[in-house]
Amino acid sequence: MDLKGCKIYTALFPCNECTKAIIQSGITEVIYLSDKYSSTDTARASRLMLDKAGVTCRQVKASFGTLVLSFNEADV
Repeated sequence: MDLKGCKIYTALFPCNECTKAIIQSGITEVIYLSDKYSSTDTARASRLMLDKAGVTCRQVKASFGTLVLSFNEADV
């Protein structure tokens, strides 16, 4: 499947290995929930690679504190 020009939604800001795959796939925007590893070398490398490749990154600011996910069909 061609992902050129698509967006990717992630829970965490992508690591450097995932960043390589994102860039190679042609994805143009990364939308993430948390950047809790932002002070690590790999996160800084990821951000630099995405910037150099022209991939836009933005963090989602959730208006709720908790999200519960249930796989129990009785809850539906």
